[in-house]
Amino acid sequence: MRKIFILDASGFVFRAYFALPDMKNSSGEGTQAVFGFIRSINKLIKEFSPSHMVAVFDGPNNKQSRREIYADYKSNREQKEENLYQQIPVVKEYCSLLGLSYLEVEGVEADDVIASATRQAVSEGYQVCICTADKDLLQLVGPNVVALNPWKDQPEIDENRVIDIYGIPPTGISDYLALVGDTSDNIPGVSGCGPKKATALLQKYHSVEGILENLDELTGSTHKMLSEQKDVLLLSKSLAVLNDAIPLPKRIDELKFPLYEAHQEELNAFYMRQGFKTLVQQVEEASSVDVEIINNNKQLAHVLSTLHGKSVAFSVGYKGSFLPSLTLMGVALASDDDVYYVDIEHALDDVLTPLQYFFRREDTTFYGYNIKRDNHALKNAGIHVHNIALDLALAEHLINGGAKISYQTLLMDHGLVSSAGRYGKEWGQLSLPIAKSPANPAQYFGGFVSHLPKIKKSLLEELKIKGVEDLFFNMEMPLEKVLFTIERNGMPLDVEDLQELERILSEELAMLTDDIYTLAGAPFNIKSPKQLSEVLYNKLGLKPIDKARSTKAEVLEALSGEHEIIEKILAFRAVEKLLSTYVKALPRQVDPSTSRIHPTFNQMGTVTGRLACQDPNLQNIPIRSERGRLLRKAFCNTHQNNYFLSADYSQIELRFLAHLSQDESLKLAFESREDIHTFTASQVFHVPLEEVTKQQRMQAKTVNFGIIYGQQAYGLSKILKISVSEAQKLIDAYFDRYPEVARFINETVSQACENLRVKTLLGRERIIDNWTEFSNSRAASGRLAVNTRIQGSAAELIKLAMLQLSDALEKRKLKSRMLLQIHDELIFEVPEEEKEEMQTLVRDIMESAMILSVPLVVNILIGKNWAEC
Repeated sequence: MRKIFILDASGFVFRAYFALPDMKNSSGEGTQAVFGFIRSINKLIKEFSPSHMVAVFDGPNNKQSRREIYADYKSNREQKEENLYQQIPVVKEYCSLLGLSYLEVEGVEADDVIASATRQAVSEGYQVCICTADKDLLQLVGPNVVALNPWKDQPEIDENRVIDIYGIPPTGISDYLALVGDTSDNIPGVSGCGPKKATALLQKYHSVEGILENLDELTGSTHKMLSEQKDVLLLSKSLAVLNDAIPLPKRIDELKFPLYEAHQEELNAFYMRQGFKTLVQQVEEASSVDVEIINNNKQLAHVLSTLHGKSVAFSVGYKGSFLPSLTLMGVALASDDDVYYVDIEHALDDVLTPLQYFFRREDTTFYGYNIKRDNHALKNAGIHVHNIALDLALAEHLINGGAKISYQTLLMDHGLVSSAGRYGKEWGQLSLPIAKSPANPAQYFGGFVSHLPKIKKSLLEELKIKGVEDLFFNMEMPLEKVLFTIERNGMPLDVEDLQELERILSEELAMLTDDIYTLAGAPFNIKSPKQLSEVLYNKLGLKPIDKARSTKAEVLEALSGEHEIIEKILAFRAVEKLLSTYVKALPRQVDPSTSRIHPTFNQMGTVTGRLACQDPNLQNIPIRSERGRLLRKAFCNTHQNNYFLSADYSQIELRFLAHLSQDESLKLAFESREDIHTFTASQVFHVPLEEVTKQQRMQAKTVNFGIIYGQQAYGLSKILKISVSEAQKLIDAYFDRYPEVARFINETVSQACENLRVKTLLGRERIIDNWTEFSNSRAASGRLAVNTRIQGSAAELIKLAMLQLSDALEKRKLKSRMLLQIHDELIFEVPEEEKEEMQTLVRDIMESAMILSVPLVVNILIGKNWAEC
């Protein structure tokens, strides 16, 4: 899931101003707030390497709406804020130089913009980290939302931490502030009501409204205090509640970080003006590379002649968003001794033709870092890199067992720099260099490739030491070429179909909204967890099943049948997510030149070796619901007589469980081609196969898949709606019938705990080192170990199949193309005349890609669109 960091920039500035001693630049202007803000941003970048980040500031006249309610709102800040005004524009200038988006809305406070951005980001499938030290923003914490205080030893605050700190869930924070007041914002609160009293009241009555509805139950001073200050309490609540319905000036997907490479020269000048010399030194250290700029054929011919026959590092600059339309701007080349930048954008001659010949040479090998996207830009310019030896990003990912390592850490580990601040993204997670069209491309790309020859030698040695050299050169490197082809093929999408689906779903959403309002008795923000919690637990009186009074999907599903509104809310969420995440978003990601979506497949996106699909993630397109099938129907090619062919491994993870455990009973089920869930039900419930009921098969299926993911009796009981003791009996019966599965799980967990790592069938390693004394952590690590061996090995199987299928398509000169991989499934585009041949070819190769002790079975479907297969 994508993650966005939303910064309480006004809070950062305010706290830095008062926390640091007075600082002034040579012009006598105050700078401590600016310096503190920069220090906070650098800390976040270093520790979290965000891919999406935005700073939020108070807008002009931001206190106006709350002062219409309470004239003294934040009046205590007026004098103090006078000294901050001159530094805020300087902070915004820094954001612009850094490539950090910032938001401010006229007449709106930063907290309300943060609330609105958070709601919108969650609805679009993001995890949200709200970076703040203000407790009023804790009311936004919830599913996929945490608060992050980067200055604390325990920086992250989730729902449970809020409850631990305040004794109430996040939905009650505004009520808490209404009772105790907030001196920083001059919210009056109830005089005489302290934190302990407020917590006790909210634990019993859940909200301000709940307290006031039950005033008659209160006695003594508490009753008197609240009765006399009822108006103040309601006033304070209205001030404390955040508005999450503010229209945002930018879309969430526009808030990538950085928007562009930081302007190094301008940043240097900025730091010097402010007197921040230590920051200047960091930038200069990362930029000191001697790069020869090439912009004519004479220079280029000489340089290329010196590189012939060598091992050459490369990286490219480009502009654009869609893979088949990226525009090549320049190419950086490096040998062991020299660094060059071919400035294609400003070249005086045709430098592309010599480069085309150079990259096709068989006596010269090429390597780089995360080079697949670079190859798209080169391909668009007519340049084919013939002899790619290695991708250092893939090598590092394998060597480190999938653990995330920042680029600056990599350089520091190799003794190259002491601080490489501008290459701060997670190694292997995103394409680097960060910006592909920076302000000074020669220095940027030249500096980047200059490090690669120094890193290459040690990484090649480490591949041998780790025992993954074969996996790297015979699987991951060839697979990168296959994925490059898949990305260029793209998935055809009928935008008109999606527009019609948008109309249908929008009508359904409007009807669901009206139904929910009717059942609730009044309109409210259905997307707001706080407001929804108020409606469900206070207004409608539903009994919460947890102390957080949660509105998470699993909680609402558990409440199904308690009230008609629950079903409507779940349907609303499903439709709204489909609309925002896919139906409205996908047309924007269609390349106009191909009428196709060209997603990126990341070989380093998971620690198990599974492929991750992004920009957009087509692996998560819904399949089980009717609405999801309507969405898949839009993936079709209306201009050619082609078909989609889907090839799906049957129960692949259970087959690997049988192979790895060598359990004879489990192997027998697959060898005899029995339905595995019916077979397990027969074993567990001690009944003949033909007498297994639907209920027994369903329970057996749940246990089969639950075992792979380490499900315990409590979790199984929740899914099957049975008691914990009954669930434990099912698990015990399962292991009685499949004893070698129990042995395999126990041995895997024991070895992983001892070695702090686990390996897949072909040797991919995953580091698992969180074996603390806490039972939850140990259990979670055990589940990861078992799942990695099974899921990681299954990922290797389909990778082998993809490599063999790619070779077969090329050798047979077929027109059919591989379009998509969805973990254990492949999607092809097939001309009508190749349908029969492709069915046979795909099944034969996929079922023999790896020899296991149980047979592999592939299910194949063909249709005119994705929904039909």
